[in-house]
Amino acid sequence: MRHLPWAAALVVALALSAGPGAAVTRENGVAVVVVPRFDPETYARRGAVGLLVPGTGSTVNRAGALSSLVHGRTVTSLLGGVATGAPVVRLSKKPAATTIYVSLPPPGRSRNVTRYPIAVVGGRYRGLLTSTSTRVPGLVSIADIAPTVVALQNGEVPRIRWRADRDPAAALNRLDKQLRRAHDARNAATIVLVATVLVLSGIALLLRSAWIARAALLGIPAALTTAFLLSAAQIDNLRATTALLTVGIVALGLLGARRARWLLPLLVGFLVAAAVVLVLWPETNALSVIGPHPDGGGRYFGVTNEVETLLLAPILAAGGLVAPRTMPLLAVLSVIVVGWSRTGADGGGVLVVLTGLFVLWSFRTGVRWSAKRVVLAGMGLVALGLIAVGIDAATGGSSHVTHAVGHHPWSLAGDLVHRWRVSWNGLTATIQAMISAGLTFLGLVFVAVLRPRSDVVDALFVALLVSLIVNDSPVDVIAWGALVCAALRTWEELDPLAPLRRSAAAAAPRVLPAPRAR
Repeated sequence: MRHLPWAAALVVALALSAGPGAAVTRENGVAVVVVPRFDPETYARRGAVGLLVPGTGSTVNRAGALSSLVHGRTVTSLLGGVATGAPVVRLSKKPAATTIYVSLPPPGRSRNVTRYPIAVVGGRYRGLLTSTSTRVPGLVSIADIAPTVVALQNGEVPRIRWRADRDPAAALNRLDKQLRRAHDARNAATIVLVATVLVLSGIALLLRSAWIARAALLGIPAALTTAFLLSAAQIDNLRATTALLTVGIVALGLLGARRARWLLPLLVGFLVAAAVVLVLWPETNALSVIGPHPDGGGRYFGVTNEVETLLLAPILAAGGLVAPRTMPLLAVLSVIVVGWSRTGADGGGVLVVLTGLFVLWSFRTGVRWSAKRVVLAGMGLVALGLIAVGIDAATGGSSHVTHAVGHHPWSLAGDLVHRWRVSWNGLTATIQAMISAGLTFLGLVFVAVLRPRSDVVDALFVALLVSLIVNDSPVDVIAWGALVCAALRTWEELDPLAPLRRSAAAAAPRVLPAPRAR
């Protein structure tokens, strides 16, 4: 396929051109002082200011925030929210040559939807604080503070840096407003995406329309594209976001689906565009109504489990349209979008994407599976994932994934067990979560038993199974997997160019016309 080589090359060249952030010189004496909540304007003229996310998960408390502050890591509220072990830094009551002033949540448990002020005075800090872990100018994680103190004391490049800004306090007010409105609009955006794609799929089945079936499939990348555009334009009003997202899904989906031959270039073009946005404008993705949840501290940029699952729709659909020999190029592009450090570093997503495309390739090339081949394939896919992470690290990439792989082998096993604990606690946290997962799982089972079999949908099922093992958001994986499954199955059922229809047509016996009577 002619679209993939230049697409992957463009993304690689673009990301390699990004330069490192500014370094901070060594300072003798760094203090961390906890103070009551303050107006950022108080320190804006003497240092750099920002907003602090005090924890990870839906709730936070002061004890958990203090533990994260001194240990340099956060623990999700699903696991108690309190970091343990030897502290990395100690708090101070007096300022030093470089002082980090921090405000924390009040005693007791509260919803993790409030950002708290942070300021760094000294060490040439001026303007707006930045963080390599959030990639959102002005936003800092509480887990950034301890590593920053250690780096400053050792004369190394810290995680928390700064950039010039004429009015940092005003910039923080705008950022806080954007984060709040994105949080408030996220549930509405979810409803719009699910309802619109399902309605388009239903209309396509009712009318037996290949055009609308393609529109339902394209509705998923259209939703992500529209969310990017709304974020870039800073349109965050709830009503405007809901209306424009609905219009974007329907209009872009129907327009792009008008010609069947447009589908493959549009799917590949979307993947390239997504990679470009993730590399060059991570804050656009972070403040999108479909994407990371920076207000909750879990993932500030890149590809979440939700978006990773949604991306399986364009990736597997493209995999069904290209020749099997071209699928490795599609796999490279997909891994760049999902798993590269500069796009977001979703380590579980790398395995999920590679698994889905490999299984689809094996189905299309007629591989006969046995228990031995399944084990060997699994080992091979893990090896490919590790190679991808190794290449990322060797070319300057740095993320939680490269750090985990770079440590001893047991760290990966420990990370996997940790994810299983988070998955179980998240799945059983509320009755609503269990009911939601149960109902959408039944929807997946319903599609799974449909005949004839679909190579693309079967590959999706295997990818979702791997996602449930390696990721920590089973409710999201099952729910969004059901939506992707519905869109893919509808498209394959109705579009003559889809793999299911092509294979059925190829298998059908040809009927020769009867000879004409002379």
